[in-house]
Amino acid sequence: MKNIVIALLIGLALLSPFNLTNSYLRASEFDTVVLQQGDTVEGIAGRYTSDSSQLEELTVAIKEINDIKSDRDMRVGRRLQVPVINEEASKVQVASRE
Repeated sequence: MKNIVIALLIGLALLSPFNLTNSYLRASEFDTVVLQQGDTVEGIAGRYTSDSSQLEELTVAIKEINDIKSDRDMRVGRRLQVPVINEEASKVQVASRE
């Protein structure tokens, strides 16, 4: 039984290596964004960072945190949680509130 659990944990770690390095997925602060007509996850992420690698990480994090699987999940009026990394808590600025 112990070996099965260990194998399962290793398998999960191998399947989601991006999540292990995505600091947005470890954020403890969140902004709430209410979706407006025409909003996209990428557009929302772009409000928080202009760095292309951070933009990709934030986009992935927003989708995962809010369980967004397709465009149908982006309904006008829906509230999304956007992870925000505190500038002072991180030596590398990942996102900041504007």
